Parts: sequence; structure tokens; C-alpha cells
Amino acid sequence: MVFLIILIVLILLYVFLLIPRLPRRDMSALTKVDYAHRGLWNAQRPENSLSAFRSAVDAGYGIELDVHRTKDGVLVVHHDDNLKRVCGVDRRIAQSTLAEVRACHLSGTDEVVPTFDEVLTAVGGRVPLIVELKVEQNVDSLCSAVRERMQRYNGLWCMESFDPRAVQWFRKNAPEIIRGQLAFGLGGEAAHKGVKPLTAFFISTLMQHVLSRPDFLAYEAISEHGLNLPMRLVRLMRPWMVAWTIRSQAALDKTRGKYDIAIFEGFVPPAKRS
Repeated sequence: MVFLIILIVLILLYVFLLIPRLPRRDMSALTKVDYAHRGLWNAQRPENSLSAFRSAVDAGYGIELDVHRTKDGVLVVHHDDNLKRVCGVDRRIAQSTLAEVRACHLSGTDEVVPTFDEVLTAVGGRVPLIVELKVEQNVDSLCSAVRERMQRYNGLWCMESFDPRAVQWFRKNAPEIIRGQLAFGLGGEAAHKGVKPLTAFFISTLMQHVLSRPDFLAYEAISEHGLNLPMRLVRLMRPWMVAWTIRSQAALDKTRGKYDIAIFEGFVPPAKRS
């Protein structure tokens, strides 16, 4: 009997940890388009480049992009915390000045890492944005800088992050902004990309919701398989669901009805959602 009581208490505690933002907030305005992952990029247009973002806008897609803060406090748009993969230069963004970052070219082209300001100017509110915050040891400064800049932006947007501290920051300091928690399941594509096992476990069990209480869960769609108890429980609470990263039309078709938003790359889906 005692064991049963303890088990019930633990189950209820776990369910409490999983709860998203309640009551559910309306973010339907953000669900009318699919989102180009790091812009609509290809061999000629590097990821997270101004040309990739302009191409996404011209095609009518929303945009998912990544924001870092440089050593001298400037917001720039780039995925990795290091420039090596895309620019061929082993330099961490958070430890570099804007001038040092801008000295590096994207994928051998003439384009450089754009500032957040440049991207917002190029988009001009014409399509919605999902802004992923890339946190190192700068949660407060990064979050406050993004919030301050977006207060002067006229367009639909929301924020997301893998780091629950960033999502929690917006929960506490800017609750009016729609916020999302990024996550993946154990065994998914992201699980073997240098994520520490304990961190991967915490992310995959979705217990970070206790800090972030997100409006939406941005989940690696290919890792939602099998029993996946955390996802089954969270879905009962009806948060908005965002699928990443979709790489074919067939995979995109499978997300319909299960996810409210899809983030895609590597192919060009119909611009208008059916």
C-alpha cells in the first residue's frame, strides 16, 4: 500500500513537471505557414544568410533563425556557437567581437554573418519569425537584448530555446511573448550531437517544462516514436506543437494533424498550407 501511494505521488509529480503554459494561449496566427529552417538556403545561398532569408520571404515562408550575442554585445544570426563549420574559422561567437565575426565569410561566398538588425530589416514583418536563442553563459544579457530589439519590430514572432533558463526568462520578464521549449527524444538525431547523456535525458523527459511552462513544444519529429510516454502525456495537455526539422514532402505530410507548425529544410514545399 505504501509503495502504491509513493508511486502515485511520483507519477503526479512527474505530470506536474510536464505541464505547459495554462491556460492555452492563442498562437494560431503563427500556424498559417511552414517555416524555412535557417532561411531558404541551398548551395548558392548559405544557411542563416541574408539571401536565404530574402528568398524565404519572397516565397512566402515563415523563418526559423538562430541568435547569438557577441563579446561586444551585438546580436548576430548564426546556428553554431563556433564559426568553424560554416566559415572555416575556429572562433566562438560569444568570445569574439562583431568585427571578428564579420571578417568570416559564409560557406565560401561573399556573404558574412548578418546582424539581427539586418535580418529584421530584410524581413520587415512580411512573414512570421521563430527566433531561437543560443545561450552560453549569457542568459540575462541575451534575452534582454532580444526582447529590447523586438519591442521595436513590427511583425509576428515568437521565441524558443533548448535552454529552459531562456524560456523561463521570457516567462518571468516578458510573459506577453509566445515562448517555446525545444526538445528531442532519446535516440533521435540530436541525441548524438555532443549532448551530454544527463542533459539529453533531462531534455527527452520534458521535465524542463517546470521552468519554462512553454506555449509550444518544438520537438524533433523523427524521435517521436514507440511508447514515448513524455510526449503522450504532454499531448494530453494540448500545447501547440512544432515539428523540426522536416526534410522531405513525405515527412511533412506525416506531421499534418499531429503538429501545428513544421520547420523544414532541403526541399521546397507548397508555400500555402492546405
